Amino acid sequence: MSEQPISGLLVGYDGSEGSARALDWAADEARARRLPLTVLHSWDVRAGGLAPLPAVDPRAEAQEILNAGIEHARKAAPDLKVRGVLARAPAAARLIEASGSADLIVLGPRGAGGFAGLALGSVGAQVAAHASCPVVIVRGDRPQPERGAGHVVVGMDGSPASQAALAAAFTEADAHGLPLRAVIAWDPVPARELPPLVDEAGMRAAAEARLTGLMSPLCERHPGVRAGIEIVTGFPRRVLMDAAAEARLLVVGSRGLGGFRGLLLGSVSHALIHHAPCPVAVVHASAGGGVQNGERPGA
Repeated sequence: MSEQPISGLLVGYDGSEGSARALDWAADEARARRLPLTVLHSWDVRAGGLAPLPAVDPRAEAQEILNAGIEHARKAAPDLKVRGVLARAPAAARLIEASGSADLIVLGPRGAGGFAGLALGSVGAQVAAHASCPVVIVRGDRPQPERGAGHVVVGMDGSPASQAALAAAFTEADAHGLPLRAVIAWDPVPARELPPLVDEAGMRAAAEARLTGLMSPLCERHPGVRAGIEIVTGFPRRVLMDAAAEARLLVVGSRGLGGFRGLLLGSVSHALIHHAPCPVAVVHASAGGGVQNGERPGA
């Protein structure tokens, strides 16, 4: 990788249709946040001892793909500062390494060449699980909402990761002038199964009050964001899938309160990056501010 640290937005590009959509999304995001955009293409040739020599120079072919991605980004956003990075290494490793200085990583839902296997999670899930900055998987084949249309959805369960996701969601909503919907999925529990003296209505009110308290300083920091709270009865992945139907972005924590310690990507976030109807951002619990909580200075 280039010795110069990568700042701003980093998008993985391999020439596939999915990575081209990710590149369009990243260019729009970089323009809205006034951040530079880096296009990364990774190639890794591992020929066996008796394997035939490639018919073309793999590095030259990789450079052509990267050049095409840079040109695509510059056409999408002519006023955007764009640079390219050609990496001879496994894609996930290079992207995770770069996440230490990047503000955001953007990937398509599946790839070809250097990003093959993303649909099965080999690259996308690895990067989402281990990156130091938020990771957006640009899912869905429908056109993105026009500028100023749509909304941002964030899934909340009170976990540290979901609190970091809330901060990242405010940053996104503010950058695009969009309303924000903070959604709590309330697991359906039959009344007969509730412990004695448990007041479910009171519990829901307490959850809403706690979320209001978490949102208050973010509302002050982003006064232009119209933020609302919704408590929806249902299982988290279905509730969030439905809430994201017309969203520009769905933001979730990497692992919620229901996750197992050491499981870097929880079952809900894993399901959403594979099946959500819109782009999905995965955010890790903050380790002291900076990139992970969506509030890097100047972002």
